[in-house]
Amino acid sequence: MTTTTACDWEKRWQIADTLWDKGRASPALVSFLKDHGDLIPSQGIGLVPGCGAGYDVLLLSTPDRHMTGLDMSPTCIAKVKKDYPEGNYDFICDDFYKFQIPQRGYDLVYDYTFLCAMPPVMRPQWSSRMAEIIRPGGVLIALMYPLEEREGGPPFGLSEEVYMELLGDNFENIYLADARGHPNRIGREKMSVWKRK
Repeated sequence: MTTTTACDWEKRWQIADTLWDKGRASPALVSFLKDHGDLIPSQGIGLVPGCGAGYDVLLLSTPDRHMTGLDMSPTCIAKVKKDYPEGNYDFICDDFYKFQIPQRGYDLVYDYTFLCAMPPVMRPQWSSRMAEIIRPGGVLIALMYPLEEREGGPPFGLSEEVYMELLGDNFENIYLADARGHPNRIGREKMSVWKRK
């Protein structure tokens, strides 16, 4: 991402202009973990890029699965470290495209409102980076949003076809279903799981 983009996100956190923050993890992820948690690794290490307020990091963290929340905003990361000081998780302030990944790669990555936050021109970079950081056999959970055509962004409009095009070469789609998430997003989301080839 460009420095301008990073500064914009930081400014939004500084002035608490975080309208995307729904105050909790998506009900779609909560339901998915309850009903289909067997599709994802039960142990290992995971990443939530663009972690924001950290709700998903906490939800995905278990005694056997360490989660890392990553965000570009120092204000955001300072807040979540203060709000959630202890657990089987950590938070880092860094650039998704440049941060040092674990030697073995991640067992699990969760993307929700991360891909849609970046301009469409960056989508191939997102795809390449996901293939780089997720180990073979590892899993990407992508809660696809917003599934609609729209001008401008963020959030920038997405489609199932965009995900298939971006991930098809390096991942196998093992789950895809309509999602019932936050009320104002119903009908514009799908839950998907992709296994690294």
